[in-house]
Amino acid sequence: MLNVAFGMTRVGFGIFASSAPQLVGRTWIGEEADRPGAGVILRALGFRDIALGAGTLDGALRGEARGWLAVCMLSDLGDVATTLIGHNRIDRQSVLMTTFFAGSAAVASGVLLALNEADRSSPSGQ
Repeated sequence: MLNVAFGMTRVGFGIFASSAPQLVGRTWIGEEADRPGAGVILRALGFRDIALGAGTLDGALRGEARGWLAVCMLSDLGDVATTLIGHNRIDRQSVLMTTFFAGSAAVASGVLLALNEADRSSPSGQ
């Protein structure tokens, strides 16, 4: 059930991010989010999260969410890495917030992945 909730949350965030890319972007890259080209990239990231969430949700409903959870975790770690690499181009608060939120999402994916592995390896999960 946690995998379903995680997938639905990710879809919800993706809908929000693709609908209001500048608003989400200001948290991540500050005033740069108001540039026209930034909105295109930020909207695409919203649609990425819709796809990741839908895949996770579908996998969860079929009992096969592990692959999607791993991809979500890698995606979020990529957001953290990109933010840290570009830390000198965005304000400190944005770096901290994005690292916290994307890092938390990566940890959540990792925890769910570990729980799925534990369920799979337990005698009742086989």
